[in-house]
Amino acid sequence: MENQRSSVSASLIYGLFLAIALIVFDLILFILGVDINSKIKWISYLIMIAGIFWAMISYRDKNAGGFISYGQAFGVGFFTVLFAAVLTAIYTYFYVAVIDPSLIQNILTEAEENILASNPDISDENLETALHYTEIFTSPVMIAVIGFIANVIFGTILSLIIAIFVKREKPLEITVNEETEE
Repeated sequence: MENQRSSVSASLIYGLFLAIALIVFDLILFILGVDINSKIKWISYLIMIAGIFWAMISYRDKNAGGFISYGQAFGVGFFTVLFAAVLTAIYTYFYVAVIDPSLIQNILTEAEENILASNPDISDENLETALHYTEIFTSPVMIAVIGFIANVIFGTILSLIIAIFVKREKPLEITVNEETEE
């Protein structure tokens, strides 16, 4: 095989592009003032699907001579998602800590409203305990870590599925040995 590029090094580039696409989409939603719970945020999953598919197809056609096994396709998808998840986790931390620090307070306010709506008779002590635990999981670091884990899990599942459609096994070459008569 002629100088095949490593699937991991190729995935680094694909992961960078996927992360840029996800970050740009998120920034556009922020600039437009789209609510954090808006259904339009689901488009980011379509971006992830398209990014994984593009990475697998590109690697297969540009680096693997047009053929790729299921395992190789999954590997490209997984490492693409892994690199994109690292970059988006860094962005998420920066976003929550610097760009929109009010996000945490909005999450805590919404959590308190949801707790009171679901259990109006909750004691003040229990409400404070629930809000304390909510606050622990809404620090910039925890939001970034949870986002990273969620992206890796979701991306792994998507990679397993997409690899089914992208794989293209190399056909077996049958050689016939001709016997020479002496």
